[in-house]
Amino acid sequence: MSKKYKVGFAALVLILTLTSPFRTQAQLVGSAAMDFTRFTYHDKLPKYLLSRKSIVLVSAPMSEKNPHVRSDWEKLSSFVHKYFRQMNIDAVAYFYIDDIFSNVDVNLEFAKQLTEREIKYVILLDQKKVDGHKDSYYYKITVTPYNDKTSFVSEDQNAWKIEGSDLNEILVKMNKEIIREDMEMTNYLIPEYPEFFSSTRIIKGRRIPTYAMDLKVETLVVPRFQKYVMEDSSKVDEAYKKRVAAFNREIDKKNQRLEEIMSTYSPLKYQLIDEISAQAIYNDGHQFALMRIDGTGQMIKESLSYEMANETDYITLKASMGGAQVYPLPKDAVVSKYFVQHVFTKDVYVGLKWDADLTWEESLTNFIFHMKDILKVK
Repeated sequence: MSKKYKVGFAALVLILTLTSPFRTQAQLVGSAAMDFTRFTYHDKLPKYLLSRKSIVLVSAPMSEKNPHVRSDWEKLSSFVHKYFRQMNIDAVAYFYIDDIFSNVDVNLEFAKQLTEREIKYVILLDQKKVDGHKDSYYYKITVTPYNDKTSFVSEDQNAWKIEGSDLNEILVKMNKEIIREDMEMTNYLIPEYPEFFSSTRIIKGRRIPTYAMDLKVETLVVPRFQKYVMEDSSKVDEAYKKRVAAFNREIDKKNQRLEEIMSTYSPLKYQLIDEISAQAIYNDGHQFALMRIDGTGQMIKESLSYEMANETDYITLKASMGGAQVYPLPKDAVVSKYFVQHVFTKDVYVGLKWDADLTWEESLTNFIFHMKDILKVK
């Protein structure tokens, strides 16, 4: 099966938001900024790959049947895991990469868990659709150390990669490379099947299923979308700079749209800011921050401690001129949801209505609509 080369790996979009008290933290959400992350590639696989634990971060295209639902990345992972097990690579956890960067607190919690589990390596498994070719894909596997940070990998760190249009073929080549290098091996109790993770409960204070009445008088802090900042522009070529510039122009458009939507929050008070921390919010006399989480509806509900029922669809109450409209979405559809967090108590106001929607713009519009309705603000 012939496929053309297509470069790129989906991962992190930087959106600055609030995390734990007295700490500034970038919210890593979505699938754009890893495309700008540059590794220093070497011919040899990491020395301790067969004697330490690894995680696998999977990137795959959306479903052909429903563009709002991910393709079967777990099936892809299961296929790859069989080979990894034969190679004695102890891949102890598989994540869809957007999920670990879905929200700042999700990101922080997963990073803590991986550090506690003594994860040594990150394996990036990337599947890209080849344009103009039905059922044609290009694959890339990158192996690199876990940096014990919420970014998971660092700029210019060492890495090994293999890529091609035939996944079976590149896995066989990877296995041959491991045999050729005669690597030290102490991984024996490797799970037969992959273990998947998508959510982690992030509410550290009280979960409050309504809206903060204090926001009738208090100011809501709203983080802007953040541009991608190159660490050292002297190390990159002009093509790379143009890609970054194009990305940042889109961020400008998002921030303009954010301001337009937030203007409907009036007469309630809000403040758009670029760089926030709990200390900065407190010093400015504010207590509440607007947060966002992106992912499947099921993952978001689990993360925000909703009661889970055996449902195939979740009913979004969508804002409209005539009032709220019922709008069913598959529980596996990728959506965005906004909520409010108190800076220091960590209490989370998830809202009275399920208002998650297919875009962040629609979700924010829904959130403002329902909040003003419940607080009886015109």
